[in-house]
Amino acid sequence: MTYQDVGLTQEEYRVIQQQLGREPNELELGLFGVLWSEHCSYKSSKNLLSWLPHEGPAVVQGPGENAGIVALNDHVHVAFKVESHNHPSYVEPVQGAATGVGGILRDIVAMGARPIALADSLRFGTDDKAKWIQNGVVEGVGAYGNAIGIPTVTGEVAYGAVYDKNPLVNVMAIGLLSPEHQVSASGAKVGSYLVLLGQPTGRDGIHGASLLASQDFGDATEHMRPTVQVGDPFMGKMLMEATLSAIQTDKLDAVQDLGAAGLTSSVAELAYRSGVGAHIWLERVPCREEGMTPYEIMLSETQERMLLVVSPENWPVVEEIIQHWEVPYSIIGEVSADHELVISMNGEIVAAVPPQILAGSCPRRPAISKWAQTAREQAPQLTAFRPLTFEREWALEVLGSPNCRSRHRIYERYDSMILTNTVWGPTHDLAVLRVRGSQEGLAVAVSGPGRYAARDAYSGGLAAVSRVMGLLATQGAMALGLTDGINAGNPDKERVFLDLTHLIAGIADASQGFGVPVTGGNVSLHNETEGEPIWPTAIIGAVGRHLHPLHPTNDAPWKAGLDIIRLSAASDLNLGGSVFEMLHSELSAYPRPDISKLADMYELLIASNQESLEYGARLVGDGGLFVALSKSLLASSANLGMEITVSKDETTRELFSEVMGQMLLFTEPSTTEHWVSLFRHHNIAVDLIGHVTDSPTMVIRAGRSYVFDRTELDRTFRQGYGG
Repeated sequence: MTYQDVGLTQEEYRVIQQQLGREPNELELGLFGVLWSEHCSYKSSKNLLSWLPHEGPAVVQGPGENAGIVALNDHVHVAFKVESHNHPSYVEPVQGAATGVGGILRDIVAMGARPIALADSLRFGTDDKAKWIQNGVVEGVGAYGNAIGIPTVTGEVAYGAVYDKNPLVNVMAIGLLSPEHQVSASGAKVGSYLVLLGQPTGRDGIHGASLLASQDFGDATEHMRPTVQVGDPFMGKMLMEATLSAIQTDKLDAVQDLGAAGLTSSVAELAYRSGVGAHIWLERVPCREEGMTPYEIMLSETQERMLLVVSPENWPVVEEIIQHWEVPYSIIGEVSADHELVISMNGEIVAAVPPQILAGSCPRRPAISKWAQTAREQAPQLTAFRPLTFEREWALEVLGSPNCRSRHRIYERYDSMILTNTVWGPTHDLAVLRVRGSQEGLAVAVSGPGRYAARDAYSGGLAAVSRVMGLLATQGAMALGLTDGINAGNPDKERVFLDLTHLIAGIADASQGFGVPVTGGNVSLHNETEGEPIWPTAIIGAVGRHLHPLHPTNDAPWKAGLDIIRLSAASDLNLGGSVFEMLHSELSAYPRPDISKLADMYELLIASNQESLEYGARLVGDGGLFVALSKSLLASSANLGMEITVSKDETTRELFSEVMGQMLLFTEPSTTEHWVSLFRHHNIAVDLIGHVTDSPTMVIRAGRSYVFDRTELDRTFRQGYGG
């Protein structure tokens, strides 16, 4: 076996030789291969991620652990994180997506939190195979989440040909914990046992991190199927309950789930973070298959496994709990003081490597600050695409396009109501959850407009953060923290690394501008097949404090006679990056959001939410104003309609521009002047564009009238254009 066989470069191999002072043996080479892979080491992105703000008044745990934690209040903390399972979901869609769900749930559990919700952000292609992949991914997400009993409460889906051979499957999990029961992977003490519990170890997933998730795809992927893990949600449920019950005793030193790189990653990272060593006895690892070698045992990525660190005096209490839940377990090693990871099989040492070298010494690519500064200073040329006419069919075409139409065929396969905490679920643009025992609840949003980064990655980073912050603002929810899922192509290509740099710089600048921390997340690179990378795509998840979760703010009109106001923090309604442009022209750069003005607008809306005024709010997103109006109308009572007036000369741009910072408000006529004055005083553009009627039609007045019957809108939205 050579260093190339495990995905290492010649330079990395030279560093390993230098650090060890000798040649690594075959097993040690395999350990370095997985832990120094892009997937595990973040060697191309770690220094870029240091630009992100990580501190804030609500932050309890930032990056570096299994998940970030923020404080909802003094008694309830929230653990949350987004993870990806992109490559496995292309090779084996059902199991790839299912094990992605299982993995992110274990990350939350490993912090001492009980999962209460899932959210997914999916990207699919447009060819025939993409439809098969989508069906499998949705089946996998739904099957695992439904079976383990965790609701999928919100999400988003987008389509583009760049995702034909590189679908993106990003899943966010949210959990709750009491402050006194938080655990981590950095508390291991010398002399404590290393206890492996969960599924017996098999040969599934070997090299999943180093060869599947850290390399580009060629045309053939059938040979990669053995590297995709297989999920068992029933065992996942038992493992979750056993782990949480053990944590509740306060008898554990540390907890680490087994995900990418399996036992190698969990033990090495735990020892490294804790500043200790570890001795592993492989003959004690329960194996599902006979004759497994040390290499296979250490690199297996069998799912539904957890590593507990327990002192000998506390072990009897913990063992009794594990036995109660009937989860297989074994003491497979102990924490040592020698700062070595020593692996033995039947008394014979088969590998000995310091955790510091394995988990902390991978060479990392430097962040180039001047590239980020160049992106800030050199805004792209915006499109001159500006149709001077408007066709009625264009509105239906956009509404029924894959990127705008209803997602009911997806979310109806998910259980969104199990646990009975979901106040708002997948029929809305974000979720609202109650928290039992607390007056405050959670607003949860996830978004990642990849096409906004297609021509200018910096704009895409700004927009991704801006959108989730805007979604929270529609509910008057104060953002507690963000989690990021960053997806890009092969970072060894300068163009891709440049885009990655710009994307993260955009996320960093927007997060700082909004004053919200990023508590952790995930980076997935090498999303590239046959030399064609995806658009740099940032998936941003957000959790916010909702002060009245049982009474969410309306996102649709509730009666006839209401006024309809459009807010805009943008100076120009450009069509760049929009669905309309994607359908009618070549995709161009997305207009950069004005973060300062957006922050002012969102803060005003959040402050207004604390007043007694009744209103409704909806963020304008994919498809622009027409789609936002249509979704609001279709979510209202069947007898309601709208009359809207837009510019005769700029009808197309007003209806289809997706520039960030547009929002609809539905207000009582008696309060409209209050809203108009409030936002104009803060230099936010405000226009009274129409009102709600008692006739079930949408009438667009633009020099002449365009009439859309609710039935026509509903059919187009649910079945697609021409459906």
